[in-house]
Amino acid sequence: MARPISTALQIVLVAVALAAAVALVAYFGFPAYFDLAQTLFPQVTESDAFWSWLDWGYLLVTLVVVLPLAALGGIWLSRRIVIPLLEVARAIRAVAAGDLSARANPRIHGFGESARLVGDFNALAERLERAEAELRYSNSAAAHELRTPLTILKGRLQGVADGVFDLDDDLIGLLLSQVDGMTRIVEDLRTLGLFNAGTLQLSVTGTDLATIVRAVTDLSAEALQARSMPLHLDLKPAPVTADPARLHQVVLALIDNAMRYAPGKPLSIATEVSLDRSVLTVIDNGPGLSDDALRNAFEPFWRDADSRARDEGGSGLGLSVVRAIVHAHDGQVRAENRPEGGACFTVSLPAR
Repeated sequence: MARPISTALQIVLVAVALAAAVALVAYFGFPAYFDLAQTLFPQVTESDAFWSWLDWGYLLVTLVVVLPLAALGGIWLSRRIVIPLLEVARAIRAVAAGDLSARANPRIHGFGESARLVGDFNALAERLERAEAELRYSNSAAAHELRTPLTILKGRLQGVADGVFDLDDDLIGLLLSQVDGMTRIVEDLRTLGLFNAGTLQLSVTGTDLATIVRAVTDLSAEALQARSMPLHLDLKPAPVTADPARLHQVVLALIDNAMRYAPGKPLSIATEVSLDRSVLTVIDNGPGLSDDALRNAFEPFWRDADSRARDEGGSGLGLSVVRAIVHAHDGQVRAENRPEGGACFTVSLPAR
């Protein structure tokens, strides 16, 4: 695709073309006009007057020829410059009035800068509309996720106040579990908000992914045993400069995701250094990821259709928090299906 010519160069080219046209008309037109005048009016003689009627006639003919050319060039130039700007201004007013779907007409032809301005504005408006839609969805999803534990808390506490329930250890444990669930959701939302605002602070230090995995799996051993998930570790040194607490959160979220979607299946976790990157791999040996999950697994509040019907389906924030933390460490995370079955989550961080 040819690169658009800049506005400044286009203006120079139009000005040069108009000047050349005037020069050509003046150079070739004057002798031709005189020859024609002498042919039509042979009785005309030379005059010592500064301006004769022949001179005035030549000026009139020149203006008749040159002015339309200049007008056409000016109109063409102004349309290429002004109309795209007016179109962008119209779209900006529409967006300012609340219509985030407004776009500048991309079919309007302009110079390099004005054409890029139309394209850049449309891209900006599209991102703004998408961000606003994601914000609406996130607010709705957050309210939905918090509604269930709040309803349970209110119902049980109201039952205790009415004497329907006894405030025994089981009920206290249930209430605390609901509070813990809301606390996790609020903390995950806070982490995502800080990352999106570019203010997620990290207490970085020298650490090792293998050490973090050992610590997290020790804490999760009982939960894994309860779900009949044998754990296989292949932990090679994988030094990184990172926030250990945040990486602890990443490993815990990946293990929790495996427990939710692949209970009763072996869980394999490995760490290594590959091509100057410290790599963490979590393989759950479960049913794998659907096409929708491969596209949206790291989006906030997204859950696969099968998990939505289960009480233990989670809030849908775990993997999005993983992505936020990994990206904050200048790392990468990806999800894929293994040919032999199961889902594989890979976290890659700069090696120390």
